[in-house]
Amino acid sequence: MNSALHIGRNALLGYQGALQVVGSNISGAGSADYTRLTPQLDSLPNLGGVALQPGAGVALTDIRRNIDLALENRLRLSTAEVESLSKQQAALAEIETYFDDLDGTGIPTLLSEFFGGFEAVGSDPEADRGLVVRKGEELAGRLKALRGKLGELGEGLDSQIEELAVVADDLAERIAELNGRITVAEARSRGDASGLRDQRDALLRKLGELVDVTAREQPNGVMNVYIGSEALVQGGYARGLTTATQVVDGFRRTSVVFADSGAVVRPQGGQIAGLMQARDVQAFGRIQELDAFAQGLIQAVNRVHADGQGLSGFSSLTGTYGALATDAALNSASAGLPSPVQNGAFHVVVSDGTRVGSRVHVVAVDLDGLNGDDTTLASLVERLNAIDHLEATLTPDNRVSLTADAGFTFSFGHDGQRARSDTSGALAALGLNTFFDGTNAADIAVNDAVGGDAQKLAASTVFRSGQGDNAAALAQLLDTAGAGFNTPPVQARWDAMAGDVAVSAAAVNSALEGADGIRSSLQAQRESISGVSLDEEAIEMIKYERAFQGAARYVSVVDQLINEVMNIV
Repeated sequence: MNSALHIGRNALLGYQGALQVVGSNISGAGSADYTRLTPQLDSLPNLGGVALQPGAGVALTDIRRNIDLALENRLRLSTAEVESLSKQQAALAEIETYFDDLDGTGIPTLLSEFFGGFEAVGSDPEADRGLVVRKGEELAGRLKALRGKLGELGEGLDSQIEELAVVADDLAERIAELNGRITVAEARSRGDASGLRDQRDALLRKLGELVDVTAREQPNGVMNVYIGSEALVQGGYARGLTTATQVVDGFRRTSVVFADSGAVVRPQGGQIAGLMQARDVQAFGRIQELDAFAQGLIQAVNRVHADGQGLSGFSSLTGTYGALATDAALNSASAGLPSPVQNGAFHVVVSDGTRVGSRVHVVAVDLDGLNGDDTTLASLVERLNAIDHLEATLTPDNRVSLTADAGFTFSFGHDGQRARSDTSGALAALGLNTFFDGTNAADIAVNDAVGGDAQKLAASTVFRSGQGDNAAALAQLLDTAGAGFNTPPVQARWDAMAGDVAVSAAAVNSALEGADGIRSSLQAQRESISGVSLDEEAIEMIKYERAFQGAARYVSVVDQLINEVMNIV
């Protein structure tokens, strides 16, 4: 009879524990971090050793967490991919607005108006030259503003990286702490520390949103966490994450590094990786493209403008570009000029205002690399200074300064009868008779010589007031390759750059849609394994409730039998 009571006792305790597990599942159904538990009821052997006796019933031997660790790693990596693409998508959506011209005030419209102004002057040299100057100033200002917006966006993304690195470091520390607590808790009991493990898994999911981490559970229950092949958390120790900052091309760039070694962390997924990609490729990378566009625009316009003449000659003129070294060949890197210079020559005409008093001078620029006599800035100034009625000097920052004698003026690009182009490119490289100043989108501006006097707009090719061939040539740069663009013309170059932004945005949107679909599929798989179904738990509750009721009835019957036996005695 005692063994019968023991069977009933085991059953009551086992089903009571199973009902508690069901209750825990039901209470955790509303938590996204809860992992469904399953009670393990196992048969107990007959301890009496008597033949033809049943076992000792059942007992609750384990409470199992329903979790697939391999699936969890796949889901974390998929989530990291989605989070990375989401950050890139947000940045590209912002950048697209910078390149749009939906309201007709963007750079494409300004390019059209700017070169359209040259076309108008080319068709009618009496047209408003000041309009061309103003449109040039607007275009330069808009390019600067666009560069500034891209810079601000990149710096904002960089600040987010710094902030998220702190969050990731805190999560890693908390995971390491939970590793220690789980080890202690499970050493004191036979089962899993389910609540602590759920907390750790939740932290891992949050960490996986920031960086692409993988986790490997060890036999003692701790979870080691890795970024790529580098360990971030090992047992109860977290290496820690911090940041290092360096300035590249004038912009701050933050890297995430391991706190213990300073080794750079290179995440391939997660919000931090997405922010880095958006910062380096989409924000700062677009700045490099914009600078290249502005540089090409400056060089193309200046090269043509330097070959023309305005309505009046110059009494004095100072170049806008200086050389790094006055004794270096003009086409060498040591000279440091902003645009190419080659073997050739340019024409200078010094005039007293009469045709008879005009003198044409051909200034050779020897850059053939032979005889060791290639033209330097110093030797070029000497040649210019040898021209009658013209003084050439160098400013302290190595810019060429030209001054005509009283009653004289000078001009470039003609011989009094025909156009004579600068075949060397030296005038544009030195900023003499140019339209633009600056070297890229950061400093592009209209040359003060033109901005201060629109009559200096070089519309003519033969220094005649009714001729606008040079303005017409400048207008053609919008749709025709020029000296600054060896491949596409200005409009095509801009369209390619703006189009690449749209293509990049579409590619990221498509990739995000696909990655999100994969994540949803993995989440559904996880939910089927680890999630709680209230309908299923209700069935389990009824099953264990009936079993508990049966066990209680069994104990009651055994008790009655014992009483009857005692009464007989």
